Amino acid sequence: MRKYIGIFIIIFGVIIAIGALAEFRHTPIASTIALLVISFPLYILGQLVRTSKVEMKRSGILWLKIFVFCLIILPLIFYSYELYEDMKWQAIDDGKYIFYKPGSNEFGSLSLLFLMALFLLIPIRLFSPELKRKRLMSTIIIMTIFLYGGFRYYMWLDYRGVHQELGLISQNWAGEQIVQSFSQIERIYVEPGLYQASLGDPTDETEFTWKMIFMNKNGMSTTYSFRSLSKDVLGNAFQMKAIAEEEDIPFIVNKMSNKEREWFDLELELKKWEKEPFYLFFEIEGT
Repeated sequence: MRKYIGIFIIIFGVIIAIGALAEFRHTPIASTIALLVISFPLYILGQLVRTSKVEMKRSGILWLKIFVFCLIILPLIFYSYELYEDMKWQAIDDGKYIFYKPGSNEFGSLSLLFLMALFLLIPIRLFSPELKRKRLMSTIIIMTIFLYGGFRYYMWLDYRGVHQELGLISQNWAGEQIVQSFSQIERIYVEPGLYQASLGDPTDETEFTWKMIFMNKNGMSTTYSFRSLSKDVLGNAFQMKAIAEEEDIPFIVNKMSNKEREWFDLELELKKWEKEPFYLFFEIEGT
């Protein structure tokens, strides 16, 4: 009975921590107090009730590391990533962007490699008692954090997007901007597709995907890819289609394959969304 009471207290403390983390952006002070003053003591109390004072002396440091890693370090890493993206978008957004990507090319995705490195290195440092060179590992983690921060600072000006008035914009890390007006666009394609789940990853899922491809008069293309369906993206896509009509740009929607249509309809059914707007944009017959 004591064991189950302890587990219940731990779960209750974790639930409070999750709630505090969910509201951290809006109420950082209150969330921090809830996390450290309420959740953490409940977590330790639950461990104590579940086991014993002897076990607490032996495993207390490990319990502390688990709490810090799972409910402070990991959320902090995710929060910093999302906060950076939000701040970058707010600095760029003028309310007239139809599509936006935080990087002008694939180089910007290297930030995810730094995150993956931290996710790997920090647990090794915290949960490997047999690790001999702990100071070296700590130094590597600190260096990775500084490199990650420097890279994000370096990429602050790097983005691309489709602007209602200016057209296609691509800006590199140095702030050098290339603008293609809509008068330079020869045609626009909408290309349905399908992302096939990896057989080796049970968490991966097959999803409907699609692309909007801008082909300019020099034969160069710019692609915006979208995985799964979104009402917001659909609204922006209709806006882009309207601009194409105004600018007399051919707007070509390629036909879905039977497999693509199957996953397209399945996603709409699962999300319980109205089909007509999506059918209208993708020019599916019978609407």
